[in-house]
Amino acid sequence: MGTSLKHRIITLCVGLVLLTAVASLVSFWWSTSHFNESQVQQDMQVAENVYQQYLKAKERLLMTAATVLTADFGFKQAVATRDADTISSVLYNHSQRIDADLMLLFDTRGQLISANQSNIELPADTPQLMKQLLAQGNSSTFMVISNKLYQVIVLPVKAPRTIAYSMVGFAIDATVAKELKELTGMEISFIAVRTGLKATTMAEHPSHLPLLEYIDSQIVDRWFSEDPVYLSAKLHLPGLVNNPINVVLSADLSEHYKEFDKLVLTVILLSFGTIVLGFITSGILANNLTTPLQQLTVMAKQFAQGNYLANISESRPSKEVCELVDAFQEMGEDIQTREKQIRFQARHDTLTGFYNRTAALDLLSNYTEETGSYYLIAIDIKGLRHINDKLGPRVGDSCIQAVAQRIKESTHLLHGFNARVGGDEFLSVVEVKPDSTKQHCVEQLRLALNQYYVIQKLEISLRFSVGVVQYPEQAQTPEDMIRRALIAVDAAAQDGHEVYYYQNGEDEAHLERLQIIDELKHALKNDSGQLFMAYQPKLNMGSGKIDKVEALIRWKRSNGQWVSPEFFIDLAEQSGLIVELTQWVVSTVVGQVGSWLHEGLTMKAAINVSAQDIANKEFFSHLERALAKHKVPANLITIELTERDMIENEEQGINALKALKSLGVMISLDDYGVGQTSLGRLKMLPIDELKLDKVFILKLNESHQDQCIVQSTISLGHQLGFSVVAEGVENAESLKLLKQMRCDYAQGYYLSRPLPTKEFLDWLGSYNEVV
Repeated sequence: MGTSLKHRIITLCVGLVLLTAVASLVSFWWSTSHFNESQVQQDMQVAENVYQQYLKAKERLLMTAATVLTADFGFKQAVATRDADTISSVLYNHSQRIDADLMLLFDTRGQLISANQSNIELPADTPQLMKQLLAQGNSSTFMVISNKLYQVIVLPVKAPRTIAYSMVGFAIDATVAKELKELTGMEISFIAVRTGLKATTMAEHPSHLPLLEYIDSQIVDRWFSEDPVYLSAKLHLPGLVNNPINVVLSADLSEHYKEFDKLVLTVILLSFGTIVLGFITSGILANNLTTPLQQLTVMAKQFAQGNYLANISESRPSKEVCELVDAFQEMGEDIQTREKQIRFQARHDTLTGFYNRTAALDLLSNYTEETGSYYLIAIDIKGLRHINDKLGPRVGDSCIQAVAQRIKESTHLLHGFNARVGGDEFLSVVEVKPDSTKQHCVEQLRLALNQYYVIQKLEISLRFSVGVVQYPEQAQTPEDMIRRALIAVDAAAQDGHEVYYYQNGEDEAHLERLQIIDELKHALKNDSGQLFMAYQPKLNMGSGKIDKVEALIRWKRSNGQWVSPEFFIDLAEQSGLIVELTQWVVSTVVGQVGSWLHEGLTMKAAINVSAQDIANKEFFSHLERALAKHKVPANLITIELTERDMIENEEQGINALKALKSLGVMISLDDYGVGQTSLGRLKMLPIDELKLDKVFILKLNESHQDQCIVQSTISLGHQLGFSVVAEGVENAESLKLLKQMRCDYAQGYYLSRPLPTKEFLDWLGSYNEVV
């Protein structure tokens, strides 16, 4: 089951808000983190500049103090005379004036002469260090004396030559570090590479752990990660090679983290509030959208149940909803109109407005529940197909409409109804009044129908076949009534009556025919041996040999009853089975001729076909495939067609026969002499053989007229290049006359009746020449 539209709208809105919030949070997190990092880097750069300016100011102060000291005449004289008290007094007084922490005087060999501090511990390599300091010129340097870090400067004392060296320095201790921290806002640490930490502002730094390791170990848990507390930068101070000095600037990020976390938390809370607000507003929006849709769904279901007056109860519908409701209502009206049309069309014929077959059955059911007597009249228009072919389908439709109008006018005063059950078939149900006869009702309708019709300014006379069934005397169910009425109208058409009244028992014969048709279908499908071919020999009058047979189909039903070939072939033509039946005959006969060829017997076979077979497009290809399958030469097969079949559709028949001739089979015109084939038409037909009808042969030896007709027909056939076959030979005298008349083939019961395959072969083996 799909997700509801309301949930989809809420999910979409909340999803968009959530996506926006997450994107904003990530963007804020990334930008703020980079901003803070950049800001800290800038602060460290500023701190470095401040620190450098501070040291340079100290350096300038040292330079000034050292210059004043070395330029003092009394100091120079005291140094020259090695007046220790005066030197000591000058150094002390001078250090007090400039607030210097270190004032030392060295001789030219680098040995300490005097100092403003007692217990000064100089490095053992002080003479070498002095050389390094002098090599640096007037710039200050950093060095460790007595395990304390000093920023010092060394200047020579000249009188006028160098007689000593003075060293002036400031102590770099916790006070200096604290002062720099106040100036830079950074934690400041001074570290001698060899002797370790000298000063730092980190009060929590344990003495047993190196400072840099302590800084690296300081981390803080934040959200889903661990971040360092300090961001540090290590700078090199000008110092001696044997003990380099570094200053470490450390930015404490704790406050940044706190501010950043507060901002993140604020953004998260705002995002959550936005999501909640989005959920509420999207729910309201979805509800406003889906509530009318739900009501429209209910409205549509009402339409489905046939209630086209349904409406929605939305109190404040939007413009779009109003338009949609109007569209639904218009749709409902249109559906209602079309539904009425569909219901009418489902029960009525569109051309005449009469009831159709289905509706007629329903109405008949209602009539059979009532007490009373009714006539069911079936009406069939004769020759309507020819009107359609000659004048066009529009005229044919107009004829049907005109007939329907006549039927309606003739029956409108009678209790009943009219229906059209086929292309040219109508049914009328009329009540039989006690004081009337069925002849009166039917005669009135017949007379009305037989009057001429004016169709598109043409006067057209139509002929009808009418069948009548009476209820309840002759039928009790609607199906029986319609079936028996159609049986009656078919009987009227076949017997040439205008009106035919159904006779009791005819339906059983009709049902028997239907059963035979059904059995014939199964016999063809299963090929169980009920159907088989019989072969009647044809005597070659010239050679006296049997080299040709006529294949005739026989049927013995499963109950042992024989069915006349004329009867079931006629049923096959009426039911449309003739094509399938002929294909079975062709396959069987061609297969039998092929089997005889394989056994060394060359025997020609004639196959009877109907007009439906010739008209069927598959007949030619089926025959061609059968000949190829059984490897039978085409000239061993003869196709027999009656005059009637040729006349019904002459042009189509001639084209089909030409195609068969091109295949190589022989064509025979059966029943010649009793049809309507003229000599002019005869010369046009692509045939090879004339087959005289047996009506001229049965009593040939007794009738001089038959002899004249047969003699002239044989002569005519030979002159036209046809072979002539006489069927119906019943005695030796007739056979002898046919030989004298130079007939080509003779066929009849005098020679043999049609025989099944095995009996035919037995007969053929025992046959002696009779002519």
